[in-house]
Amino acid sequence: MDNKDPTIRRILVINGKGGCGKTTIATNLAVTYANQQHQVALVDNDPQASSTYWAEQRSPDLKKIHLVPAHQRANMYQTQTFHNRLAPNIDRIIIDGHSNARDRDLEALIKQADVVLIPLLPSSIDIRAASRFITNLLTHRAFRNSPRPVGVIANRVQPNTQTHIKLEHFLGCLDIPAVATFRDSPVYIEAAELGQGVSDMLNSRAARKEAPAWRDLTRWIDEQSAPSARTVHDLRLRPRAAKRKVDEQTLRA
Repeated sequence: MDNKDPTIRRILVINGKGGCGKTTIATNLAVTYANQQHQVALVDNDPQASSTYWAEQRSPDLKKIHLVPAHQRANMYQTQTFHNRLAPNIDRIIIDGHSNARDRDLEALIKQADVVLIPLLPSSIDIRAASRFITNLLTHRAFRNSPRPVGVIANRVQPNTQTHIKLEHFLGCLDIPAVATFRDSPVYIEAAELGQGVSDMLNSRAARKEAPAWRDLTRWIDEQSAPSARTVHDLRLRPRAAKRKVDEQTLRA
């Protein structure tokens, strides 16, 4: 997966804490791109194999998502590279990273990606964990050597609640952009059980309500430049300097 073709986008979905909705983001992003006529590969790096299970439920009548079960070991007659090979003409690669990735594992995932997405739930525990993970990511040697765009996704949000307000405050303190917000909607559970994404379910009012945010997310990803020798400061997209420290009193509220 080291293809340097500039038309290809490799998107890593990752967080250091489990249960943040990585697979929901990865699968729905894959479906959104597939329905935009891209050739999409979904790389399952998570030992829980949630993306693999999702792909097994997907109907052959829907847009094809090419699964790469990278969490599985190659058999004795294959190399791992051959096992993880991509189908021809793939131009969007969605990587469902695993939450326990550390040091060399994290380095390998970073090097595979052109863009990094970090899903985040609106709770104090998740905010604290995400703050540590983001710091580890931005200071990792692989990221420092070749910075790439990073975006945070507010996931399973219930608008106008205290947890939503707390999350918005945290996102406002970051030096990296919040690129999407997705509601805590049962349509995602329904889609996961069917091997679908909300972009497949436009006969559903709830899915139609969510679909524009997914299109906006793919647009943001496609607008990002490939990794280069730019500094982390150059990648900060906010027009003003952001606070570096989260208000501890807000997190305890």
